[in-house]
Amino acid sequence: MEVKTEEYAAYFDDKQQSVIMTGSMRLQNLASYEEIKNILKEGLEKSSTQLTIDLRNLNFLNSSGITTLSLFIIEARNKKSTPMKVIGSAKIAWQIKSVLNFKKLWNDITLEFPDKGPDDDLPVG
Repeated sequence: MEVKTEEYAAYFDDKQQSVIMTGSMRLQNLASYEEIKNILKEGLEKSSTQLTIDLRNLNFLNSSGITTLSLFIIEARNKKSTPMKVIGSAKIAWQIKSVLNFKKLWNDITLEFPDKGPDDDLPVG
């Protein structure tokens, strides 16, 4: 499954076992993120060892989108499903706070910021 517009794209890459999101997602409400939620669920179902959610090229995600991701993480945690990793960018402001908060929702989630520089004050893991 794939969603692609002029503003953003989201899809599941079978080979990488990753949901990849790019662009700027400014959808109106939680209901508007249903297609994104379905892509996340598809990724979780198809990933055998670990689902990666790659947000490195997602420049903007509004509060409804952050809530959608948060609810998905809680649902996966409650189902004791496949382990999950979120890859974010230390260079995109919204991701620094929001992605780090995912660890509060599910302690076993892995967080990565590959572009983290020596002066970036971000925890690892």
